[in-house]
Amino acid sequence: MTANADCPRCHSSIPMEDISVSTDIALCRRCEERWNYSNLLTRKDSVAVVAQAPGGAWHTPAINGFEVGASTRSPLAFFLVPFMCVWSGFSLNGIYGSQIVSGKFNLGTSLFGIPFVLGTLLLGSAALMAVCGKVVVTVRGREGRVFTGVGPLGRTRRFDWSQVSAITEDWNYSRRGQGTQYIAITAERKIKIYALNTDRHRYMLAVLNYHWQQP
Repeated sequence: MTANADCPRCHSSIPMEDISVSTDIALCRRCEERWNYSNLLTRKDSVAVVAQAPGGAWHTPAINGFEVGASTRSPLAFFLVPFMCVWSGFSLNGIYGSQIVSGKFNLGTSLFGIPFVLGTLLLGSAALMAVCGKVVVTVRGREGRVFTGVGPLGRTRRFDWSQVSAITEDWNYSRRGQGTQYIAITAERKIKIYALNTDRHRYMLAVLNYHWQQP
């Protein structure tokens, strides 16, 4: 059964005759814009979802904006932390520990160890995110920020909230066909949000759409 949808730009109702379920397209004739019908339904139902934050997620409204965040804690930590310790212990101790103990520096061996150092940093970052990381989207007026990290340490990406043209979910696929779901905030550029489990992902998407669709 086809349900009505609202245009996220002008907030007018899109009649059923302008909705194609088979192609997942809803046409707003007032704005002359085409939208993904499934995403519009997500926006329409987001009011009820916003009131029910899952564990590890939060939403704080403010006078001139809001904050929505979610923990990136994951059961993967039980695998990543021991694996990182083993990887670092054997590789780095074997390559650099022996040089420190002997007091002799070998340039070739040290250069050979650089990929292992980079691998340790990458695994360490992933392990920390799985143990105590977070993703926080903050909007104050027109200023939007997406923070990904641990405590105060991490990466902050800025965008203009007034320039947001779409908030959607999509997938990245590897060569093996394995997909990773993410939230995309499209403003001056596309900002992708990863590392959330299904419940937190859906909650953050619903909160962002809830605020974006406000007049």
